[in-house]
Amino acid sequence: MAFGSINTSAVAAVARTVELGAHQSRTSATQQGAIALVASRFHWETGYVMGLAELTDLRAAQALGRTMLAKQPHGSRVIRRKLMAPDTPVGAPPRERLDRLLRQLVDDHRLVTVTATAGAGKSVAVAHASRTFGRLVAWLTVDATDAAPGRLLTYLEEALAARLPWVRGVATGALAAGIPHAEAAGLLAEAAADAEVVFVLDDLERLPRSSPAWEVIASILRYAPPSMRIVLISRRTLPAEACSPALGSGVARVVDADLAFTVQEARIALQRLGRSPADAPAAVAATGGWVIGVLFDAWRSGDYVRGGADDFGDYVAAHILGELDAQDREFLITTSMLEEVTVESAVALGVDDAAGRLRSLQLAPIPAQWSPDPLAMRCHPRFREYLRELLDRRGRAAVHELRAAYGRLLARKGFHEEAVEELLGAGVLGEALTSAKQAILGVIERLDFAVADRWIQALTQVVPADDFGFAEAELMLAIARDDQRRGVRIANKLAAVGRREQLAATCERAAALMAWCYAVAGCLDEARAVLGAAPDGPAVNIVRYAFAHTLALVTAASAPPRPEPTGGPLDGLLYGADYALGRLTQFGDDTPSPLTGLAMGPGRIGALRATGRTAEALQQYEAAQRQGLFGGFRECFVSPDTLLDAGRVDEARAALAHGRKFARSKESPLLMGLHHIAAAKLALRADRDPARAKALLAEIDRDSAAGGYPLVRDLAQTWRGLAALLEGDQDTALSSLRAAVTGMHACKRILELPTAAVYLAEAEWRAGNVDAADRAADIAVEAAREQGSNHVLLQALADFPAVVARRIDAEANADSAWHAIGRALASQGVAVGTHIPTTIELLEFGRTAIIVDGEDVRPRIAKCYELLGFLAARKGAPASRDELLNALFDARDDESARAYLRQTITGVRRLLPPDAVSICEGRVALSPDVALASESARLEQDLAAARRLQGGELIAATERALAPLARGEYLAGVRSAWVDERRQHLADSATTARAAAADAAYAADRYHEAQSLAEAVLAADPLHEAVWRILMRIRGAVGDYDGVITTFTQCERALSAAGIPPAASTRALLDQLRR
Repeated sequence: MAFGSINTSAVAAVARTVELGAHQSRTSATQQGAIALVASRFHWETGYVMGLAELTDLRAAQALGRTMLAKQPHGSRVIRRKLMAPDTPVGAPPRERLDRLLRQLVDDHRLVTVTATAGAGKSVAVAHASRTFGRLVAWLTVDATDAAPGRLLTYLEEALAARLPWVRGVATGALAAGIPHAEAAGLLAEAAADAEVVFVLDDLERLPRSSPAWEVIASILRYAPPSMRIVLISRRTLPAEACSPALGSGVARVVDADLAFTVQEARIALQRLGRSPADAPAAVAATGGWVIGVLFDAWRSGDYVRGGADDFGDYVAAHILGELDAQDREFLITTSMLEEVTVESAVALGVDDAAGRLRSLQLAPIPAQWSPDPLAMRCHPRFREYLRELLDRRGRAAVHELRAAYGRLLARKGFHEEAVEELLGAGVLGEALTSAKQAILGVIERLDFAVADRWIQALTQVVPADDFGFAEAELMLAIARDDQRRGVRIANKLAAVGRREQLAATCERAAALMAWCYAVAGCLDEARAVLGAAPDGPAVNIVRYAFAHTLALVTAASAPPRPEPTGGPLDGLLYGADYALGRLTQFGDDTPSPLTGLAMGPGRIGALRATGRTAEALQQYEAAQRQGLFGGFRECFVSPDTLLDAGRVDEARAALAHGRKFARSKESPLLMGLHHIAAAKLALRADRDPARAKALLAEIDRDSAAGGYPLVRDLAQTWRGLAALLEGDQDTALSSLRAAVTGMHACKRILELPTAAVYLAEAEWRAGNVDAADRAADIAVEAAREQGSNHVLLQALADFPAVVARRIDAEANADSAWHAIGRALASQGVAVGTHIPTTIELLEFGRTAIIVDGEDVRPRIAKCYELLGFLAARKGAPASRDELLNALFDARDDESARAYLRQTITGVRRLLPPDAVSICEGRVALSPDVALASESARLEQDLAAARRLQGGELIAATERALAPLARGEYLAGVRSAWVDERRQHLADSATTARAAAADAAYAADRYHEAQSLAEAVLAADPLHEAVWRILMRIRGAVGDYDGVITTFTQCERALSAAGIPPAASTRALLDQLRR
C-alpha cells in the first residue's frame, strides 16, 4: 500500500484513536498499539510518533473526527439492521458442539470461513456461538447494493465503529487523503489496533465475484491486526483474493458437514418442535443433517434429494405454505421483497391487515426470525428466495407494482439510494429520478462513479424539459475523469435551449464546473459568461481565484484571496492553482471530503516534488496511477517533473508521451501547453538540447489559446531563456527571462520564480548588469523562502553555479544565506567555483552540541566542547598551551593533562575539514576559513546591541538576547574553573541587562514587566540597591504604599547581611513614596 507522506492529519488520527481508546476504558496497551500502528505504517520511530501525538491537541483531534463524521455524503443513511447479528430462533436447540468448534477456531485462527448450502444454519450458528467468544463482535450483513466499494466501505466502518468507536472516521479520513477504497479499508482494519474483536461479514454470496467490493474485503483481511478475527459467511466458495496468502495457516474452514445436525442434536431439535425424537436417526440419514431439512420435515418428501435444485421448494410448497391460511400465504409472497417485514412496510406494499397477518404467522411453523418491538419478521434467506420465485410468477406488472411501493417507502424514510434501485427495477423512472437527484451527489462523493453513470443513463430520458436533471452530477463526473470536453458538451446543450445562464444563476457549483470545463477547453469567453451569471459562493470563488492567476494577468494586490476547499471536485482546481502559484504549504491532509483528497492529489505530488521530498512524491504518484481520476494535470505536467527529479529519465519520457496523447484526446490547449512546458524542461535539463526545447516551445507560440494563459506564457519564457543561455543568444535570454520574472513576481506565481530569477541573474551578469544580476538573485532567494524549500532554487543554481559563487564572494559574513546555499549546492556534488568557509555553531545552554555546516556532529571526547567554547569566547584569538591547560585542566601541567589536551585537540580536528585547526609555536587556532559561532558569544553581542536601544525596543531586545538562558545553564555538567568563571560572567551580564530593562520598563509605565525583571535581578544579586529602588518606585506607582515599606525593609535586610547600610538616596526615596 502506497500511502506516501502522512503529516499532522495522521498524527491527529492517532491522537484521536488514543484518546477515544481511553474513553472506552480500554487498557494502555490500546493506546500503545495505536502509536505502534502509525510507527510501523509510516516507518517512524515510536518515540517520534509519541512526541508528535503529545504536540497534537487531542481535543482538536477529537473535534476533527466529529467534523469528518458530520460531513456525511448527500442522501447517505445507514440501515442499522444490517449491523445486527441475527437472533437465535425461539425454541432453537442448543448446539454446544458447534459453539465449542467455532469458539476454538476463532481463538486459534485469524480468519474463519463458513461456506455451506442455504438452510445449513450458518448465520444463526455463528451468531449464537459469538456470545461465547469472549471478544467484541462487529457484524455486517451485506446485500447486493454493497457491490459498490464506497458503499461497502461506509458500512464496514459503521459496523466496526459500533464496537470500536475510535475507528469512526478512519476510512473517511483515508479517502480524504486520496487513498483508494481498498487501501482505505486496510487503514480501517489497522485502526482496530490491539482490540480483541471478531468482525463477521455475512451473506457474501450477494456480492458478484467480479465486484471491486472483494478488493475492499481482501484489504481488510490483509491488514487486520493479529488481535482481530474475521469470519466470512457465504453460500458459495469465496474468491481466491478473500483468503490472503499472507494469512497462511491462519485460515480455518467450516463447511456443511460441520454444521449438520448429529442424531443427538436432531433428537433435541425435534423434541422442542413437539415432534417425535425417535424420528431423528431417519431424518439425519435422509438429509445428511441438513438443518432446515430436519427442522421442517423435508426428509419425509418422497422425492427429496438433498442438494437438488427443487428439494427445498417442493417441500415448502407441500409442507409449509400448503398448511398455511391462504391470506398468510399470500402475505408471505407479497412481502418477500422486504428484508424485514413490519406492519408499516407491509401496509406500504398495499397489504390491508398487516398486523393480523404478522400475528397469525408468528404462530405458524415457518423458517423465520421474529423481533417483538416493533413486531418484525425476517424470513430465512432460502425461504425468502423461494417466496420471491413465487412472486415473480405473478407477472412483471404485479412485481413492478410492489417494487414501486417499496421504493416509495424507502424514499419516505430517506433511504434514497436504495429507493432508486427499487424504483428503477419497477420502471417508475419519474419517481426514481426524484430520489436519484437526492442521492447522486453523495454517490459521486464516495467515489462510486459506476453507480452514478448507471443512474444517469437510465434516467436522463425522463428529465423534464424545464428541469436541469443531472447536469451538476454529470459535470462533477466530467471533472473527476478529466473529461472537460464532456462538460463543455453539457454546458453547450444547455446554452442551445437558453438554460445555461439560468442554471448558473441558480446553482453556483454547476456554474463553477461549467466555467472550469470551458476554461480548460480554451473557451475563455464562454467561461467568463457563465461566471458573469453566477452568484458568489464557495465554488465560484475557487474558479475566480484560479482564473485570476492563470487566465488573466493580475497583480498580487488585485488578486482575490484564496478560498477554502468545498469538498467537491472543484477543489482540484483550487489545489492545482496553489501548486502552479508555488503555494506549497497548502497541501495538508485535513480535507473536507474523499473527493477533495483525490482532487488535491496532483497538486500534492507536485508540492512534494518541488520541496525536494522526491521519494514521497513518487509514492503518491504510483498510488495515483491506479486511481485514474483527476489525472490531466498530473499526466501532462506533474508526473514528468517528478520522474525527472527522481532520475528516472526514461520513465519521464514515457510519461510525456502518455501526457501528450492524453492532452490531445481532451483537445485542451491548457493541458497541451503544460505538456509542452514539461517536455521542454526535460529536453533542457536531461538532454541539454536547446534546439529540441525551442521547437516544443514554438508549438505554444503557434497555439494562441495555449499562449493566452499567463501561467503557460511565463513558464515558456523561462525555458526559452535557458535555451538561449545555452546557445549564447544574449538578447533572447534577457528579453525572455525579464518577461518571465516580471510576470511571475508581479502576480506571485512563484513555482518556478527561483528558476527564472537565477537564469536572469546569469543573463544580466553576462550583459554586464551587475546590480540587476544581484537583484534577480535576491528575488530567487526570496521566492524560495516563500516556498519553504530551496529545492527548486538549487536545481536552477546547479545549471549556473557561478551565480551563487559571485554572491558568496560579495558577502562579508560567512554565515550569510548565500554561504548556506552554496554549501547545500556543494553537498550535491556541484562545483560552486569559490571557497565557502566551514561554519561551526556551538550550542551551550541546556543541550550541548556542535553543528558543522548544518550537521550535528558528536565528538568522542567531551572536552572538545570546552575547547571550542574557550576559543569562541576569545573571538578567534589563538590560545597557547599554557592558557588551555589553565582553563580546561585547572592549571595542571602534568603528563596526564598534556596528553588529554592533545587528545582533545585531535578530537576537534576529526570533526572539521583538514587544516581547519592549526598549531603554530605552541598556539592553537582555527583557520581563517572556519567561522566559529557560539550561543554565549552571540548572547554577549546581542546584549551589547540591546544596550544601544531605548524604551520598548531595549526591553524586547534584552528578552530575545536572554532567551537561551531559559534552556539551561552554560555547558551543563561541566565543572572547571574557566567554565565557572564564564558562567558567572554571563550571569552578571544577564543581571546587568535585566536591571537596565527593568528601568526602561518602569519608565515606559510597563509595571508588571518592570517588577518581573527587577525581581529576577534581585534573586540573582540581592545587593543591587538601585534595583531595590526601582521596585520601590513600582510599588508606589501602583498605589501599594505598604509594599513600598516592605520592599525597603527587604532591601535593608539584604544589605545588612553584607554589613552595608542603605544609601541615603534609598532612604530619601522611602520618605518620598510613603504616604
